[in-house]
Amino acid sequence: MSSTLHPSTRTLVLALGNPLRADDGVGLAVLDTLRDDALPPETDLVDGGTSGLELVLTLAGYPRAIIIDAADMGLTPGAWRQFSLDDVLLGARDPHLSGTMHYAGLAEALVLAEALGQLPQQIVVFGVQPETTDWEPGLSAPVQAAIEGISAEIKELLAERIPTSS
Repeated sequence: MSSTLHPSTRTLVLALGNPLRADDGVGLAVLDTLRDDALPPETDLVDGGTSGLELVLTLAGYPRAIIIDAADMGLTPGAWRQFSLDDVLLGARDPHLSGTMHYAGLAEALVLAEALGQLPQQIVVFGVQPETTDWEPGLSAPVQAAIEGISAEIKELLAERIPTSS
């Protein structure tokens, strides 16, 4: 699902990662699960791959973005955490965030989007602890087991109203 214009009611669900690098493909696996569910019609599911600063263009016009990425947080494989925009922008040197596989591109893109006035009002980042990011397709068992819980949490977020600017 995608649209050229992003009216103020749309939500971007953005997967980052490379499915050819084992657990780095967790974001796309979550998107695939969400595609099989009935989602609000104003939801855009986008595979962002291993994007860098071009994420600014992907985020532009959306009031809400939900981002899923593998993140080496020193946790048990398959463990996941939910981070807010403040966590990402203000905690840029937080060891729990610095290990995301696309952290430099994501963090820099969010800072640039903020500077350009293109930052969504609400951003939620889901970081998932990988077991491996070797060059092999497919997810490890612990990361595969986490997909259902992450997808359920994202569906709950999608059911919530998008905050309005004051």
